[in-house]
Amino acid sequence: MSRFFSSLIRRFAAARDGGVVIMFALALPAASVATLGGIEYATVVADSAKLQGIADAAALTAAKQLAVDTSNATAVRAQSLVEAQLGALIGKWSLNVTAEVVNKGTAVQVNITGARPSMFGNLLPPGGWKLGVSSEAQIEGLMPLCVLATGSTAGGLLGLVGGTSNVIDMQNLSRVTATGCMIHSNMNIAAENGAAISAGAIEAVGDATGSIAPSPQTGAPAIADPFSAVYVNLPSLCTTISLDILSGTTTLPPGVHCGIITVKANATLQLQPGEHYFFAATLTMQDNAKLVGTDVALVFDATSVFTFKDSSDIELEGRTSGALAGFVIATAHGNTKTFTISTTSAHKLLGVVYIPDGLLSITGDNRVAEASAWTVIVAKGIQISGSANLTVNSNYAMTTVPVPTGVGNSAANATVSLVK
Repeated sequence: MSRFFSSLIRRFAAARDGGVVIMFALALPAASVATLGGIEYATVVADSAKLQGIADAAALTAAKQLAVDTSNATAVRAQSLVEAQLGALIGKWSLNVTAEVVNKGTAVQVNITGARPSMFGNLLPPGGWKLGVSSEAQIEGLMPLCVLATGSTAGGLLGLVGGTSNVIDMQNLSRVTATGCMIHSNMNIAAENGAAISAGAIEAVGDATGSIAPSPQTGAPAIADPFSAVYVNLPSLCTTISLDILSGTTTLPPGVHCGIITVKANATLQLQPGEHYFFAATLTMQDNAKLVGTDVALVFDATSVFTFKDSSDIELEGRTSGALAGFVIATAHGNTKTFTISTTSAHKLLGVVYIPDGLLSITGDNRVAEASAWTVIVAKGIQISGSANLTVNSNYAMTTVPVPTGVGNSAANATVSLVK
């Protein structure tokens, strides 16, 4: 462009007649318009590149959240992410931002369109400048959700787990092994004083400290209780009242069990298939007693609790059908008690252990759940101490116990990538 102006000036200086003067007078405004138009076009291209980068970042962030939330709320968060980054572009452009979850919940698409006036009353280009960018990111490499601690400061957990804000709190030489699935905390995770966590993926809304592998993602989005809408209709008409079992095998049909239920010595409590409700009850397994049941769900009302201690043998497989299909242990909402597993022989907890408002405490020198094809734990707080070793398997296809929606493969962590 500068060479063009130099040539015009030289020709004007050397001109001997008025024709060249007229030509220069006509060419100079056109050249000025071309120069200004080129500058404006370069600005539009730069703004478009900025918007593309914002759309890409928002799509990638939102796609990762699809691992736990495929609803429109994820799209709304993506739109908010874009709007928070627009900054000075808002004053230059009239912008419209949309986002949606696409491809059956596996991708997020973000679109940004914009318009702004152009030179000479929108004559160049006609109608003003218009641009549009689009970005789509998808989830890859799904990681099943198998441990979820739902507590938060707002939920009143402080003081529930060791007087700290660690809703997953591990001490001493305790271990959690969940190599094929994801552990998530809605607040902090701590593995201290020799404790260690190993999982397929680990994330926390707050901090994660200690021996944790792989490196945890902190500042993660919170995961809501996937079973908050599950309503357990706890009947109160007792079918069993206060058992003290000292020997032999006692078979217990499904029903409502009330009072103090203790199984001692070498006795066995055999649960028949179905729902076993514990109303105003305490279930204690101690000594070398054994608790066994296939196709069962143990449901505790707001006043009931269990304690598995000493060398008691726990062999439980969850329900295969019905409203509680997939659950092996569940407590009513509002039950804030501590459910303790200190036995050395809690080998099988096949299914979901659901303690929405209480604490699951695993302590002692024991292995827990290692003989289960799969286990899922959803609790407000989880505390593990001593040399306890919790194994969370994720072999979901190896059993007829179904995995409820919201955990396992239906709520999975993932890596993300841009599709377009």
